[in-house]
Amino acid sequence: MAAGADKQALEAVFKDVYEEGVSEGVNNKNPLRDVLKTEPSPFKGREIVRLAHTERNVSPMFVGEDSAFPDAGRQGYTRTFVNQAKMMARIRMTYEVMRDSTDNEGAFISARKSEMQYLIDDLARRDEHALALDGRGVLARYDSASGTTVTLKDPGGITFANFGNRFISKGMYIAAVSPNGVLRTSVRKVVSVPNTSTANTIVVDSSTLTGWTQNDYIVQAANGSVTDIVDTSYENAWWGLMALVDDGTYRANYFGADRTTVPVFNSFVNASTGAISPDLIQRVADIVDQKLNGEINLILAHHSVRRLIIQLAEADRRYIGANLLRPDAGTVAFKQGDIPFGNVPVRAIRDFPLDVIMFLDTKNGGLKEYVSEKGKWVDEDGLILVRVAPGTSSARDAFEAWYRIRKQYYLEVPAVCARLDGVTGQSLVVVRPAGS
Repeated sequence: MAAGADKQALEAVFKDVYEEGVSEGVNNKNPLRDVLKTEPSPFKGREIVRLAHTERNVSPMFVGEDSAFPDAGRQGYTRTFVNQAKMMARIRMTYEVMRDSTDNEGAFISARKSEMQYLIDDLARRDEHALALDGRGVLARYDSASGTTVTLKDPGGITFANFGNRFISKGMYIAAVSPNGVLRTSVRKVVSVPNTSTANTIVVDSSTLTGWTQNDYIVQAANGSVTDIVDTSYENAWWGLMALVDDGTYRANYFGADRTTVPVFNSFVNASTGAISPDLIQRVADIVDQKLNGEINLILAHHSVRRLIIQLAEADRRYIGANLLRPDAGTVAFKQGDIPFGNVPVRAIRDFPLDVIMFLDTKNGGLKEYVSEKGKWVDEDGLILVRVAPGTSSARDAFEAWYRIRKQYYLEVPAVCARLDGVTGQSLVVVRPAGS
């Protein structure tokens, strides 16, 4: 039989046709940063000093005729000292990759433009992580290891057994730090992170984990040669909600004030909550009202905990009239809308601790963002792109650019907010965001 022409026979003459554009496969939404409206304030000098009125004059007293009355009292004040935390990022490109991607014929997108633009999205993603955590720069706690497979727990350093690799990304350098702040010897590079919903493991580049001990903090390191804790993320992050709304569980010292002795900086925290109920949630609102006239107007939780709140009203939903023929078992949460509890919105936050419900009074809490550098490319020498190691034997025909952010979050009145820790009963639905 004669061989005719078909696409297989003439494969060499056919072109691959590339469509313009690049599909976005990285989750760049930052719901916590979007919902928390901070009051931006400039930062100058060594630190910002805030003064709070924290004690009454105790002399008022009922007295009898010609009886003694109290000694003079005084008002009490407490100072807090707000510092700055810093986040930096870097890109590096060769001359060829920048030059040969400048037009549509040579590349889908400009490498220079995409690297610089997407890095800002990556910084915003890390800001979202930090805003949900406690400022220690902790990614997880070390549990154990088998060869190059490392088992982690307590994602973000917040006590919880599952999803320990939640804030770890492939390619990161990580180090172990003891609970008293001592850097362990080995720094490892993350080779892979399982993309499963409850994974607690990562794979690193070597089985050498000298000195790593169970319950050590896992933190990000600048590179594989780090020997000083200052070159890690430990205690270098800006404070997030788990530090601002706290009773000393994670931050006993509130910007220089002792939370145990200054009630205004001490939030109500229920450590081992267990099962939630409408009465328990009402109790939180009653406590913050009595403590400092707090009025909860926003409730935050992870999706898995929000479903517990939805279940509280499951038996009370009724379908009547026109809805009887088209019953709807869902709620506005199915489209990721806020469900109400006492007319207060309950918002699901992707990066929130997995067993925590947080109650915020955003009107009276005074959430501030002290900023000295809101975010910019480092250009103090007049250049953004700089040559790599010019004038040295390490010089390369490549260029680097650095990006810098300096700021700190601060809550003026933590006592009007509250937290429920250790919530149980949830069926975890935890999925690693695409691209993380």
